[in-house]
Amino acid sequence: MTVLAQRRRVGLWLLAVLLGVGALAVIAILSTPPGAAMEPEGVGPEGGAALVAVLEQNGVDVEPVRSIGEVSEALQAGDAGTTVVIANASNLGTAAARTLRQDSLGVDRIVALSPSSDQLRALGAEVSALPIGAGVQVDSRCDIGPVDEGDSLVGIDSRYEARGDSSGARVCFPLTIEAADGEDSEEGDHGAGLLDLPSSSGRAPLTVVGSQSGFANGAITQEDNAAIALRLLGSSPRLLWYQPGVGDLASDDEPDAAGGLLPAWFLPVLALLAVALMVLALVRGRRLGRLVREPLPVVVRAIETTESRGRLYRRAQDRPRAAAVLRLATLDRLRARLGLRRGDPVEVVARATSAATGRPVSEVLDLVAGSDPIDDAALVRLAQDLTALEEKAHRP
Repeated sequence: MTVLAQRRRVGLWLLAVLLGVGALAVIAILSTPPGAAMEPEGVGPEGGAALVAVLEQNGVDVEPVRSIGEVSEALQAGDAGTTVVIANASNLGTAAARTLRQDSLGVDRIVALSPSSDQLRALGAEVSALPIGAGVQVDSRCDIGPVDEGDSLVGIDSRYEARGDSSGARVCFPLTIEAADGEDSEEGDHGAGLLDLPSSSGRAPLTVVGSQSGFANGAITQEDNAAIALRLLGSSPRLLWYQPGVGDLASDDEPDAAGGLLPAWFLPVLALLAVALMVLALVRGRRLGRLVREPLPVVVRAIETTESRGRLYRRAQDRPRAAAVLRLATLDRLRARLGLRRGDPVEVVARATSAATGRPVSEVLDLVAGSDPIDDAALVRLAQDLTALEEKAHRP
């Protein structure tokens, strides 16, 4: 294999590794659970533990529920004097929203934090949701009970506009845009941060708040956020804190509920991995042709290894080891020359060598299994004697 082919092979392996690492990084980033915000036990900046603690201190019975099934069971046990809050709508599918609308007809209020237009339509509200992008601070300019005139809410990130039969909604925290002439637009022309919709034949009273981060631990103490949250969520003695799980992602238009359990990025990432595997298979399976001899840049003598090892032994002054290597090599060659087996003991080799050379058995044993040399001169004499013994040994 040429140097160019080796470099190409290493480059392809590095490319495959980088593709794999990149795919794993994308999966790790995209698979971060979206339900971390407004967790009732969460003590981080995005959690809702501070609000839950204050509500409980004010006598509100907070019941965390994490699936639409748990919500239905809790409401079947009794829905009078109950408020339901959708604390994190990230995992709320339209099917779960419709079930919530049907099962919560007798509750005091439903509070939805930053829901989408599809979720609101599933809840029975003709309201359009428009994201702002960044959380802003807006004054209420209304007095509807949960919100007083002059209240200021920090962290509004979505604006809502009532449509159709939701025209009777009460508007709070209207958003205005300054025109080129310096005058503000009319209140509510560009949506509002809070809509309070009255009950209808198919829906309980619904309050839509375009702020989720404003009620989290990191911002609950700013401006009037805490007061607004307490009045919205603490007006009933019982509060169902609905934190939808991934099982509630299914939508009505999906063929089955199992498909809703798969996140949107799953199929693209699976396709990317499949393409990477096919490319790797093509690269690894490509025929490179027959081997081609390539002249070496230098000539390496066959005895180079033996001489290098000898220099190492000499530098280490390891004469016993060098003598043992010489004797083992001599014994192997004597067995082959005299027709003996490789496993025959030293005594058998010594007797056969004595018969072949005419030298006494004790003298042969002293050469092939005697004492270690005490200096370099003795080691050299031992090597010469072993060589002479091999030259005189012939199969009898």
